Amino acid sequence: DEADPHAATWMAFTGSSAIWGADLPDVQQALARIANAIVPYEPVKMLVRPADKARAAQLCDARVTLLEAEFDDLWMRDTGPVFVKGNGTKAGIDFNFNGWGEKQDFDQDGQVAAFVAARAGVESLPTDLILEGGGIEVDGDGTALITESCVLNDNRNPGWSKSDVEAELARLLGVRKVVWLPGIAGKDI
Repeated sequence: DEADPHAATWMAFTGSSAIWGADLPDVQQALARIANAIVPYEPVKMLVRPADKARAAQLCDARVTLLEAEFDDLWMRDTGPVFVKGNGTKAGIDFNFNGWGEKQDFDQDGQVAAFVAARAGVESLPTDLILEGGGIEVDGDGTALITESCVLNDNRNPGWSKSDVEAELARLLGVRKVVWLPGIAGKDI
């Protein structure tokens, strides 16, 4: 369950200038404020592009660990791994982020999950399923909520059925029950 205690918060500093434009400096300040608010309570690991490292170091509390990496945008909940534990081991699932169905650049974001898993010292679990980490909610007790219009969509998982997805989530997450949410009628979110 996401609400369970965890070892660190993972974030990414800065975002795509094509998306954030003139607001990018404000976005960077907001990200630093969030990291600074969290770091007194638990470690914060912040991915930062080499070109932005000096600014991140200026804005972030010295306790925030800055890790140089290349990435396309700041949405770590979608691009980063989904951490799991089972049988006494921890791992990070790489759900093959593809820019929300190839809606924006994702070549570098598609590498973030494996990068973070390696830096966290856990195995990276591969899957053929394409999913954003933020597109699934689990309760840690075998139930998952997932949005049908995102997962069962030709821009992410062509040819996958609900039962295919459920079997893969059972394998990766130990999920026994999937609650399918319809999303927005006729739209991929």
